[in-house]
Amino acid sequence: MKLRKINHTNIEVSEIGIGVWSLVTDWWGAEVNKAEDILRKAYENGINFFDTADIYGEGLGETILSKVFNTKRDRIVILTKIGYDFYNKINNRAIQRFDLDYLDFAFKKSLERLNTDYIDILMIHNPKMQIIKNKEVLDFLYSLKKDGKVRVIGVALGPTLGWGEEGLEAIKMGYESLEYIYNIIELKPGIDFLNFDIAHFVRVPHASDALIEEKWPIFNNPKLHRSLKDINWIKKAVELSKPLLEYAKSKGIKLSQLALKFILYNSKVTSVLPNISSLKELEEYIQVEKLPDLTDEDYKYLYEYSITHFSELNNESIEETKRYK
Repeated sequence: MKLRKINHTNIEVSEIGIGVWSLVTDWWGAEVNKAEDILRKAYENGINFFDTADIYGEGLGETILSKVFNTKRDRIVILTKIGYDFYNKINNRAIQRFDLDYLDFAFKKSLERLNTDYIDILMIHNPKMQIIKNKEVLDFLYSLKKDGKVRVIGVALGPTLGWGEEGLEAIKMGYESLEYIYNIIELKPGIDFLNFDIAHFVRVPHASDALIEEKWPIFNNPKLHRSLKDINWIKKAVELSKPLLEYAKSKGIKLSQLALKFILYNSKVTSVLPNISSLKELEEYIQVEKLPDLTDEDYKYLYEYSITHFSELNNESIEETKRYK
């Protein structure tokens, strides 16, 4: 497994990481009872980077990492996120909280569940603009770093795609890393973030499963996370991706693997986090490391294809964000 260095640190992470969310919830159709096996198998194959959040499984994501890697803490890199209060729900729903007392409480609870005294990368989870601009929040995170309890601070942008202004503001404020959606179909705003010298963690590289040919045809399933996406958007994305499947076949690889290679082409990407929900998917994505990197010509073709064919879908995804603001 190839490693990439987090900017301005000596921390090296596997260029393919594991998002624990898809292992500890049923939103991705995961084999939840096999989560531990998947994590161990990933580590055996050189994956050392694990992305979680306190709200994933309401603590389960962090707890399972502690259980699996309790003797390997110094050999893995953990990213976790805080900002959703699931301890005091309103109408049975977690609410966002970024007051300093709560952030301090949530951070300490994450340390307890992870059975560690430090977090490699700590992010505030899906904050809106007023929180990103809040210097008290930023200073609190930097105080944790100063005390040696955190190594890198950052912002996880979401839940949807179009948090472009928020991402740029986070960079301007001095956050050291971003996690965001970026893929062949949804280039923006991610491609703009990649101009900056920070750590970049890319999620949803397969555009809500539209770039995984083995899941075609895709039907609406209210139990799965992709149900948050308009099924007509997904169906159109699949239809427009069919020529890319033929392109992938001409290279002797799967479309799902080509999608990861497209992201990893950019050397500023720190790690990509495919939604892995089974041992079979893990094996498929690990194989990406053995495949030749994209040539400049390959990347140019895919980039231009995206601009020509996917720009409308990209814009629709950005527009979705407005309902969350």
